[in-house]
Amino acid sequence: MGLPKVWYLFGEDHLPYRILLLARMLERETQNQLMEQFSLSLAEWRLLAIACAMGPCTASDIGGAGGIDRAEISRAMRKLEPKGLVVREADPNHGKRLIISVTPAGTELRARVVAARRRRFRELVQNIPPEERAVLDSAITTMAQAIKDDPVD
Repeated sequence: MGLPKVWYLFGEDHLPYRILLLARMLERETQNQLMEQFSLSLAEWRLLAIACAMGPCTASDIGGAGGIDRAEISRAMRKLEPKGLVVREADPNHGKRLIISVTPAGTELRARVVAARRRRFRELVQNIPPEERAVLDSAITTMAQAIKDDPVD
């Protein structure tokens, strides 16, 4: 598969555009792998991964950590709960707030997904020498730090 025609649209000096295109390509591939191998949407995966990392948390916590809107969280919860991957329980300290927790089945699924994604990521970078990977990581980290209005924070 070749690169999208728009890859060269703005020239080599427009690195942010290429990073955006690459992110979209990775997102599409991730979505396909998640659905084919694990019957998960990307939104469901994000919710599950964040809830596993954070521990019991609210939908607001998940939204803030992942830049995910409430509607997407709600749809993902409606799919994950019946599968027995997450549960919602009332927050004993706040009457209307619900706490989202990952079940043991959700934790086990997360581990399988992470292993599959890590294998794929290793495949993607296998032809990039380690020193070039370090430079790339440093460069994109520097770019991210230069962005003042980071919606993920």
